[in-house]
Amino acid sequence: MPLNAIGVPSVRSNGYSFQVETDHRAAGLGLRIVEVPIRFGERGSGASKPGLRAQFEAALAP
Repeated sequence: MPLNAIGVPSVRSNGYSFQVETDHRAAGLGLRIVEVPIRFGERGSGASKPGLRAQFEAALAP
């Protein structure tokens, strides 16, 4: 039900900024936001955080 309230089909961003936009909408509606960890078995080590470019795209997303 919360995804219907957010209006996912009207989200204009993609990639990392999709998460930022949907979180922003959820917070604006007073919905609870939680983090659910995902374990990628194939990734033994490496960077898991979005790069600087992805962060800028998310910040500039409409």
